[in-house]
Amino acid sequence: MTALRGQRRLRNGQKRARARGATLPVVLITFLTALAGAVALTPVCRRIALRMGFLAHPSSRGVHREPTPLLGGVAIFAAFALALAVGALVSRVGAVTPTLGFLAGGTLIFVMGIIDDKHDLSWFSKLLGQIIAAVLLLASGNTGGVFFFSPLGLVLSLVWVVGLTNAMNFLDNMDGVCAGITAVVALTFVGLGLLSGDTAMAVIAAALCGASFGFLRFNFHPARIFLGDGGSLFLGYSLGSLGLKSIGHSDLSLSLLVPVVALAYPIFDITFVSVTRSARGQSLTQGGKDHTSHRLARIKHGTRLTAVAIYGICAALGVIALVLQRLSFAPATVVGFLVVVFGLFAFGIRLARLAPVPESVPPPRAAVG
Repeated sequence: MTALRGQRRLRNGQKRARARGATLPVVLITFLTALAGAVALTPVCRRIALRMGFLAHPSSRGVHREPTPLLGGVAIFAAFALALAVGALVSRVGAVTPTLGFLAGGTLIFVMGIIDDKHDLSWFSKLLGQIIAAVLLLASGNTGGVFFFSPLGLVLSLVWVVGLTNAMNFLDNMDGVCAGITAVVALTFVGLGLLSGDTAMAVIAAALCGASFGFLRFNFHPARIFLGDGGSLFLGYSLGSLGLKSIGHSDLSLSLLVPVVALAYPIFDITFVSVTRSARGQSLTQGGKDHTSHRLARIKHGTRLTAVAIYGICAALGVIALVLQRLSFAPATVVGFLVVVFGLFAFGIRLARLAPVPESVPPPRAAVG
């Protein structure tokens, strides 16, 4: 029985190796198409945003000092869609329904974000739109190994997608952070797709990675254009979808941990902000300079160094996720996951101590007499 299991494992490994060899050129073509598309389209979107008045104005919540165009998400979405179409044509991916469901939900999220950039939708409207997009995603088969039709599976999947959508939106608070995190994490999912022989996941991740890297040329500090909610919400939704697609390629209980490790930084940031704001009696929906990126900037004394440090953390987490996926060994997966959890917990405590939230300075009192 053991020998039979070993032979089956060997055959599956050989099939995955052949799939990797066939998928790699498609992934490269997809990545380069998205990269070139984002580089070409971002300046065009910047000019359109300036002409139409899609601008982010300086505020106490931001770090920029002059009005900045907001339609960077349009460039990313268009470059991603173009690259995905090219990748699908070249690879002839058979998973049409899941891909169309992913695009339907992504388009809804993107359009809703663009409207929010111009008209400031209510939190309820945005949450409802995110839930509908997540249902479209899940109903089309993008569930990985999670049983969508079980109540627990449905709730966990919805929380995962909506939570990550908002986590990446929260991280769009400093030049280059959101797009750079997406590029690094998407590259991790390219690796996970190649390791598991999942061509559809590798192609989608390559398109997302290329579009984010291309946009980063214009968004790294000092940023000439911002993602806007249309871009950051779409990136978060896409990463959440990739996380679901990566589940089920090995033992289900263990494969659930791999995307959590890959996406640990966005999860850590939104958890950190939620806990610290609750401790201060502040609403989660109220903006502020209390994110991990803001605190790192006060320690690192610069936006560029902060962004690079966050990229490094995400890259390290990506390597751990790839190693855990490759090992497929229960004790190693659990130990690796616990190391990540305790490491980020210690990092959060250190951030809270070294870079507390600045106290608001009261306005000067009028002179008497």
